[in-house]
Amino acid sequence: MRKRLIIIGVNVAVVFALVGGTVAFIAFNKTVTLSVDGEDKKVRTFGDTVGDVLESEDIDLASHDVVAPSEDTQIDDGAEISVKYGRLLSVEVDGKESEYWVTATTVSDALENLGIRAKGAELTGASRSSTIPREGLDLEIEHPKTIRLVADGKTRRLDTTESTVADVLDEANVKLGKHDEVKPAARKALDDGDRVVVTRIAIKKRTVTADIDYDTKVRKDDSMFEDEEDVVREGQTGARKVTYRLIFADGELRDRIRLDSDVTDKPVTQIEVHGTKERPEPDTDDGDSGGDTPYGVWDQLAECESGGNWAANTGNGYYGGLQFNLSTWQAYGGTGYPYEHSREEQIAVATKLRDANGGTYGSWPACAAELGLPM
Repeated sequence: MRKRLIIIGVNVAVVFALVGGTVAFIAFNKTVTLSVDGEDKKVRTFGDTVGDVLESEDIDLASHDVVAPSEDTQIDDGAEISVKYGRLLSVEVDGKESEYWVTATTVSDALENLGIRAKGAELTGASRSSTIPREGLDLEIEHPKTIRLVADGKTRRLDTTESTVADVLDEANVKLGKHDEVKPAARKALDDGDRVVVTRIAIKKRTVTADIDYDTKVRKDDSMFEDEEDVVREGQTGARKVTYRLIFADGELRDRIRLDSDVTDKPVTQIEVHGTKERPEPDTDDGDSGGDTPYGVWDQLAECESGGNWAANTGNGYYGGLQFNLSTWQAYGGTGYPYEHSREEQIAVATKLRDANGGTYGSWPACAAELGLPM
C-alpha cells in the first residue's frame, strides 16, 4: 500500500512539472514581426528587448543603420521591429559630386528623400527604379541645359545634358589644339545659359632685318663760321637680324616676343665739323656794288629775281629774295626755307654758292646776264 502511494506521489509531481513547464513556455515565448529593408517575417523569441531579437537573428547594426524601436526597447508578443540598412549613395549632379547615407532601397525613393531634382534629367549608373545594393551605388545625374558655344568664328546654341566644358566640346566635335584656350576651363562644371568661348592660338617664329641708326659725332672748328658745317665722314645705317615669337589669337596678333638679335652690319658714325666763329655782318653793297645802285649786287639780283622781296614764297619751288631752290639752299648751309631768314642770312648763303662757282653768278643765269655779271 505504501509503495503504491509513493508511486502515485511521484506521478503527481511529474504531472505538475510538465504543466508548469508548459505554462512557462507559453508565458515567455513571443512572436514578433521583423521587417528588414521592407521584407517582413515572423520571429519567435524568448528575448525581452529589440536587441535580443536582433542578436537571435544575427543582425549586427552599423552606425548608418536604423532600427525602430531602439535596441533597448522592451517587447511584447506581437511587437513590430523595423531594420533599415544604411547604403552609401554617391551622386554627381551636373558635375558636382556628393555622398549620402540613405536607408531607401530604390533610387527614386532615395532621390526624393534627399530632395535631389531629377525630373527630365539623364541618369547614368542606374535607373530611377533600380534597387540600391547594400554595398552602395554610384549615380550620375545630368540636367538638360542650353549652352552658347563660340568657336572658329561661329556662335552655336547647344541643348545638352553634358556637365563639363570638356564634355560639351567633345559632344560638339570641337577639338582643342596644343595652345588653344577655352573659357571657362575644360574641367569647369556648366550651368544652364553659360557661354563657352574657344580661342585658337597660333605661335610662329619670324626673323626680320631691322635698321640700326648711326650716331653723329660733331667736332668744333673755330676756323669756320658758326653757320658752316662740313661732313668729314658720311654715316651709314647698320643692320641686325631679329627673331620674334609671334602669338596670334584667332588670327589677330596678340603679342610679339623678341627671342634673339644678331648684328649683321655695324653702323658707321657720321663725323661732322661745325664752325664756331661768328660771321661779321655783311656789307650792304657786298664789296661789289656794280656801280649802279647803293644796294649792292645782291640787292640788284634780288630786285631782278623776286622784285626785291626777301620773304618771297610763291609756291613755284623757289624761295626768298634770290629765289633759291630748297636743295641748293640746304647744300650750302641753309636751314628751313630761305624766306624764313633775314636778307643778310640769305646773302651769306648766296656768297658761299657764288664762291663755290669760282666767283661767278651762273646760278642766276637770266638775271646775271641782264645785269652783266660774270657767269
